[in-house]
Amino acid sequence: MGKTKIIVAVILVFLGVLIALAFAGYLVREEIAKEKEGWVTDPVIAHIPLRADLDFPDEPILNRTVDIIYTLTPQVDLKTDVSEGLILPEGIVFVENNLPTGQITLSKGRTYRYSAKIKVVKPGRWTIYASPGVYADLGVFEDLWAGVAIYKVMDATIPLTRYHLKENLSKEHLDILKSVAKESLREYSAQREHEKEEFNCSEISGSPDISYYGCEMICYSNSKLHDRYYFVIEEDRHTKEITVRNVYRWAYWTPSGFESKPVCEEITRTKI
Repeated sequence: MGKTKIIVAVILVFLGVLIALAFAGYLVREEIAKEKEGWVTDPVIAHIPLRADLDFPDEPILNRTVDIIYTLTPQVDLKTDVSEGLILPEGIVFVENNLPTGQITLSKGRTYRYSAKIKVVKPGRWTIYASPGVYADLGVFEDLWAGVAIYKVMDATIPLTRYHLKENLSKEHLDILKSVAKESLREYSAQREHEKEEFNCSEISGSPDISYYGCEMICYSNSKLHDRYYFVIEEDRHTKEITVRNVYRWAYWTPSGFESKPVCEEITRTKI
């Protein structure tokens, strides 16, 4: 009888330990779940169809020819004109440019590495833009001093809680960006009439002088998804001048019917 009581006591203690561990595990899971509520990635940045990067193997000293490496990694199958993706300011020129011209298809998951040779022909501070949303600030002066800072799209997989200083755009600011984005579509003859449009933007990179926004517009007609556009929009922090750098489009309704997984296409002025 004594042994039975001991066994029962041991079993009860064992069950008590299991229940305590299970409850502790539940509390931990609840805590993680609550924490992860703030781990939502930015939906606009996540939809950017292309990742770009720039690299300078050598310092861009004044009047010296140097290489520039332009890397593209498409997140979807994408039609784009690579040659239009690297924009040089007036103080920098191409010495050699072998970037593909005309719209070509880049395949999802592959990395495309392109190179060109450039030269800084005027001293000063210059900005090279690389499609989409990546740019390099160069300071090149006559005393052979040079510096380069590269800014690129924030990682959409990093929890938003890491961006404590990130500000939400006001409705007024969104309306201004939307107006500029829609005007760009009209310039490219790519605007359709839709009964409903959802528009949202997030800052994807920035410096003291320039902000770059990733903006997405989802368009519906007859309650059906027709088009989805993605814009990279540049805003001068001082003059407030706004420029649309990139326009990407997914066309869900086409003459052949509804496309559940349409190919993303960059809209360029060459299509007019």
